[in-house]
Amino acid sequence: MPKRSDSKCLTQLYLFPETELAHLKKRRIIKILENELNKQVDVIITRNRSVVLSSRTERRRVQVRMHQVFLEADRRVIRAVAELIKKDSSTARKIIDHYIQKNHKKIQAKKRRGIQLQPRGRVYDLTKILKSLSEKYNLRVRGIKITWSNARIRPGQQSIRLGSYNHEQKLIRVHPALDSPDVPRYFVEYIVYHELLHALIPPVTKNGRKDFHPPNFKELEQKFSYYKQAREFERFITKTWLGK
Repeated sequence: MPKRSDSKCLTQLYLFPETELAHLKKRRIIKILENELNKQVDVIITRNRSVVLSSRTERRRVQVRMHQVFLEADRRVIRAVAELIKKDSSTARKIIDHYIQKNHKKIQAKKRRGIQLQPRGRVYDLTKILKSLSEKYNLRVRGIKITWSNARIRPGQQSIRLGSYNHEQKLIRVHPALDSPDVPRYFVEYIVYHELLHALIPPVTKNGRKDFHPPNFKELEQKFSYYKQAREFERFITKTWLGK
């Protein structure tokens, strides 16, 4: 295993519940809007299929309600939203209308009801791993589901999401690249353990921002038996799989 690189490893940033990714994207939108409008901005993400974008302006604050597809919008689209709020610009409206039309299918898509679970892989059975972690660390797992995700590693990919937890579905997803004899069992256990902690420890809001890894989370995470080895292997696969 290679020695630890001096460069900062970013893989850990992608071990988080799915809601954290949305939160980071939302913070990015707020920052852009506040810079453009020079006011405090509150953004509410919705799944409203009829009203995808609306705003209400007060003296020092602007509330913006937008469909979740805007979480994927680039800076040009978000700046157009700000321009539309400021002076109902026809140019901005065209940019936004084009983006909405481009994402029409996503906006109108109904939420999937069923979830097809595939916890048993070629090498590792995630159900057994979840159960063993529950017993070893005395953690509650009732109602929590687990599955291998359908993610893939693509050429030029800059980051990899090794695990995630969806609070709404109570579902842990693990990247299928870890279902390999080249990946030690303790590392798969670490990923599952990390996401299980997300299921049990809610984020802490401080100064308007959510901390998904508060001190009690980090304290419990470091109690994992192979914590140091897992973090070292994490750096190794980041360098091997992503060339970092």
